[in-house]
Amino acid sequence: MTIRRQYSLPNCTLILEGYPDASTTGQLDPRPLMSILINAECHFVGNKSSLSGGREFFESLVTSVSSYAQGFLSGVPHPHIQGDKPVGVQLHKVSDQLHRLTVQPTTENTQPAQIDLTTLQLFDLVDAIDQFLADSRTLPDLRLAIHPISKRYVVANEPLAKRAAPAAVGVSTLAAAALLFGLVPIPKVEKQNDPLPQPQASATPTSSPTATLTPTPAPTDSPTPTATLTPTPTATPTATLTPTPTDSPTPTPTASDLQALLTSGQEITDPTILRFLERKLQRKINEVWQTRQRFGEPLAYKVGVGKDGAIVGYEGVNQAARNRVQETPLPKLGYIPANSSVPNNEPIAQYKVVFTARGVPQVSPWNGYKGKPGLGPEITDPTQLQALQGQLQNQLGQNLPTTPAYSRNLVYRVAVTKDGAIADYEPKNQSAFDYEKETPLPNLIKSSDATPAIPQEPMAQFQVVFKPQQGVEVAPLPDRR
Repeated sequence: MTIRRQYSLPNCTLILEGYPDASTTGQLDPRPLMSILINAECHFVGNKSSLSGGREFFESLVTSVSSYAQGFLSGVPHPHIQGDKPVGVQLHKVSDQLHRLTVQPTTENTQPAQIDLTTLQLFDLVDAIDQFLADSRTLPDLRLAIHPISKRYVVANEPLAKRAAPAAVGVSTLAAAALLFGLVPIPKVEKQNDPLPQPQASATPTSSPTATLTPTPAPTDSPTPTATLTPTPTATPTATLTPTPTDSPTPTPTASDLQALLTSGQEITDPTILRFLERKLQRKINEVWQTRQRFGEPLAYKVGVGKDGAIVGYEGVNQAARNRVQETPLPKLGYIPANSSVPNNEPIAQYKVVFTARGVPQVSPWNGYKGKPGLGPEITDPTQLQALQGQLQNQLGQNLPTTPAYSRNLVYRVAVTKDGAIADYEPKNQSAFDYEKETPLPNLIKSSDATPAIPQEPMAQFQVVFKPQQGVEVAPLPDRR
């Protein structure tokens, strides 16, 4: 049996195919373990070419992309080290927004394959690799070892004059100080014979003050900490710790209960419906997770979503995810029926939610897409489309921010119902991801959340561009072929 794992992002899709290891089974993760890789593919939106290869290609891709991304973000050239293995994949910076990925041929008399990636495509590829590395059921023996860069690479980028400046300043300062001290006359010290014998002669009284000073700090130090420390632990922790456990019991069902909720119902496998629910889940997480933080390692969860878009259960895939679940927004979003005997015959979509080390949530179908997701039935009548376009233009224009925080165009795909209500949208460029909350789209789709998560009627699809100076522009969605 061939296993297919897909890690999808808006601008990059990483597909792995391999064979399972039948000797291992997981209790919390029922998916088969892929231990042998036979093919790896990378597809990029807007680029007809794709990259593919075997185990050596994929290992080199993971190492090269991660190394290049570290150097690009830090501004410090990162050494590319793969031991005695040939470097099959290389990345070079063409410009600030363009990066050339080169795959060396495996046979002679063959030209290297090259693809120019935008910065957005590059970091979607990085995130796809992060998803793979967080997947404990796919090639567990392939892990990326990240080490801090040696100081010699940092020093080499610093000009010699800049490195020598502190030493030069130190020498000049020392010389100036020596000159000044040389000009200061040596003070005359007069020996006083009277004061010196007096303290020596009064050796007996000096012992008495030390005897009196010894008990003095004892009574002054001992009551002070007891007076301040006693009320602090008794009053403050009990007041702050009491409400905290009241929130944690919400997601307290056992792993078996969660597994029953996720597997008892019929699984949703339609790629279009999966994509609709995926976008809705992504929006919910972004809306609730206000105080984002970085994690030492990715936290991966299996999440079940009903056909109405509600989260019906979740469970941690790795140990770090189970230990730090309260630091994620899932406890606030999880809905678990109190009565375990409630029949769960409603179809359930299963997703993998990964909170990356950079604090970025990533959502993808648990078993990948079994086909290409679409947009569902569409409104095609020209007259109706023109009317809905004007209605959407007015609706967005009336809710624009007075002083936009973005300096680049934000491009979105927006779908509206026949009544003009916004039923779905998704960012189409990196700036749109970054400044999503600066647009009126989250509030407008939230106000129409009474509509089903999966639209039952045809929708009109538009491209919406928020411009820093020219407001908003609405146009029919370009050809997607």
